[in-house]
Amino acid sequence: MLDLKTAFDNAQTNFNLVAKDYSAGGQRISAPMTGYVKSILVSQGQYVTEGQPIATISQNKRLQLRVDVPVAQFAQLPLVSAANFTIPGSEKVFSTDQLNGKILSYSKSIDSHSPFVSMTFEIDNGDGIISGAYTDVYLKTTATQNALAIPVISLIEEQEHFFVYVQTAGESFEKREVQTGGSDGSRIVILSGVSAGERVVTKGAFQVKLATMSGVLPAHGHEH
Repeated sequence: MLDLKTAFDNAQTNFNLVAKDYSAGGQRISAPMTGYVKSILVSQGQYVTEGQPIATISQNKRLQLRVDVPVAQFAQLPLVSAANFTIPGSEKVFSTDQLNGKILSYSKSIDSHSPFVSMTFEIDNGDGIISGAYTDVYLKTTATQNALAIPVISLIEEQEHFFVYVQTAGESFEKREVQTGGSDGSRIVILSGVSAGERVVTKGAFQVKLATMSGVLPAHGHEH
């Protein structure tokens, strides 16, 4: 998996309204589809010629997700099958598979003026997705076999180190530093610090941290 930060392009279904040969004076122009005005291409009072685009209407039904990939990872692009991504300020993880996504293209050459090559997905629009926003993208390549993985929300970061809370007995928890591997945005591979079969706090890890610092355990915990 490749963990990337990239731009979320708005590449909606667009239609340009064009000027027709009307007589002088204000005229009403009807669009051939429903949508919203994305941009106005002329200014108030400007004269236009027949056929000149004057506005762009967008339906916003399908979007394009453009991923900027470091050149060093170019060789892995043919292995990519799908992607997960998150929107800043939200914990929801979106999947290109669930949004009827498909890979449109990826760069097969390198621009000497850029340290990145690009990969583009086309997806359905969904609740919480904002056109033009930046997003964290996790490209899915070949599956990792026999990996130990936990939910990303289990991790607590302190000064660039990652920790989890492991339930040792009853309401007793132990803080462990872990070494992390690849992530798909929802789950993350643990290389060391936790063993298979141990119960890791997956919800409320920060509350457990505060409780252990104060010496008072939370009334209810959720662990796996």
